[in-house]
Amino acid sequence: MQTQIRWVAKTCSEFTTRMEEAETRISRLEDDVGSQKMTRKAMEKQLEVTQWKLTDLEDRLRRNNVRVLGIPEGAEGSNPHGFMVALFKEAFPDLHQWDWDREIQRAHRFLCNRAGLSSTEGSGRPRAMLISLLNFQARQAVYDRARPNSRCKAKGCEFFVRPDFCHTTVEKRWRLRQLIQPIQNNGAQAFLLNPAKLKVIMDSKTQYFTSEAQARDFLGGLDL
Repeated sequence: MQTQIRWVAKTCSEFTTRMEEAETRISRLEDDVGSQKMTRKAMEKQLEVTQWKLTDLEDRLRRNNVRVLGIPEGAEGSNPHGFMVALFKEAFPDLHQWDWDREIQRAHRFLCNRAGLSSTEGSGRPRAMLISLLNFQARQAVYDRARPNSRCKAKGCEFFVRPDFCHTTVEKRWRLRQLIQPIQNNGAQAFLLNPAKLKVIMDSKTQYFTSEAQARDFLGGLDL
């Protein structure tokens, strides 16, 4: 009988020891998981900041560029630079202080249009032309003259002038732009600012949003 009691006591002691060891391991695992979660959140935050910096850097590198849309394919011939110089002179005669032959550093077609098609694939929409200017002031002068009229005319062409942003910024602008009309339908004012910021005036309060999620969270009470 005593032998059985000793065996039971020993077994209970071993079981208690193993339970304590298991609890210790579980506690360590929980600590490790918590640490990994914190590390993952920190890495995700760092990645978000890095992506924002890269996007901002790319947009800054493009700040002297404009996109000219609507120029028929082949209108520029074999000399796109000379064509754009003549186009700017005719379209913006009041900007005579700028020597466009010097200010226009580069002019060429994009490889594809916004549908991802080249001019030979029957897309029905001409590819945009990228114009790189020497000075940001010249770029801004062209953009300011073209923006109020929206559509410009010169060299027998009707064209639009748009800023040149990186692909990430273009996508953000498109998503934010989708919110403008629904917001206006609900009696508020909304404006898309460069490079990708939504300005909303509602109930005499002005808010700025840099992402679709932020805007939708704030505007959750509207019927979007």
